[in-house]
Amino acid sequence: MSFVSVQHLQKGYSGTPVFSDISCDIAKGEFVTLLGPSGCGKSTLLRCIAGLTSVDSGKILLDGQDIVPLSPQKRHIGMVFQSYALFPNMTVEQNVAFGLRMQKVNADDSHRRVQDVLQLVELRDFAGRYPHQLSGGQCQRVALACPWSPVRACCCWTSRCRHWMRGFASTCANRSARSSANWG
Repeated sequence: MSFVSVQHLQKGYSGTPVFSDISCDIAKGEFVTLLGPSGCGKSTLLRCIAGLTSVDSGKILLDGQDIVPLSPQKRHIGMVFQSYALFPNMTVEQNVAFGLRMQKVNADDSHRRVQDVLQLVELRDFAGRYPHQLSGGQCQRVALACPWSPVRACCCWTSRCRHWMRGFASTCANRSARSSANWG
């Protein structure tokens, strides 16, 4: 049985279709790559799955539940954006904790999850630094950590992330799956 099922999804802007009749099934724990030319709708599809962009028609099932009507925060899907989307006025720790704060997770649980995720991405010693005080690779790892601090059903990465997520993301995903059992 698939964990994520996209069924006959359609999306367009101002009468111009971005994609139509997109269907795919993704098993739990499976890594999937979307390939296509620039502008074909890969990032739009990921944004639709995460709930950041509305769909015109079709279904997105997560573990059998249609999540199209749900708001992004109720979908439990994280997304890493091409631009990393880090808050420049927040430390690494505050950036990673942001999703937990939005979910109103209590301070003790939030601190524990943030420390666990920072350990996964090997940035625990950089928790008090701001994005401008980090290397490009460290910023990438903060961006990777942000959607994993809240308990997520799945994470989506856009194309620019593919270069740095290979191997490293797989390792983190495996560790995260084991750790998330302890997160409740």
